[in-house]
Amino acid sequence: MKAIIFLLGIAIGALFIWSGVGKIKDPVSFAEAIRNYRIVGDPFAVVLALLIPWVELFAGIGVMWEKWRAGSAAILAVSVLGFTAAIASAWIRGLDITCGCFAGEEMINYPVKIAQNLGLIVVSLLLLREGIRESRSPVANGSV
Repeated sequence: MKAIIFLLGIAIGALFIWSGVGKIKDPVSFAEAIRNYRIVGDPFAVVLALLIPWVELFAGIGVMWEKWRAGSAAILAVSVLGFTAAIASAWIRGLDITCGCFAGEEMINYPVKIAQNLGLIVVSLLLLREGIRESRSPVANGSV
């Protein structure tokens, strides 16, 4: 199980590093994608466009390391839950938008994107659970 958790941490970490770096490179496009959801306007869209990519980048790095896995996985789970709520809101309101998740995205296929996000939430919660379990083990605490 430890090897699977390690590989899941690397995979989800790499995904969020890639996502974060793409947004860091082009904050103007990401701010526009945020505005298109019609949930927040300026200046909040700009602040989110500058903040979210760095959170993704550092949480992506953190989930790869056992010591930071639980906290980083919690951040990722909450973030993806928020993204999923925004996507569902746009779908319900009939908006035809791009996700803003990765550079050069096509229009959202809402059911597919929500299913993908639910998968990411499940993986994040699994990593969170295992990260908590690892931090409580006597070996991790140096008690043995």
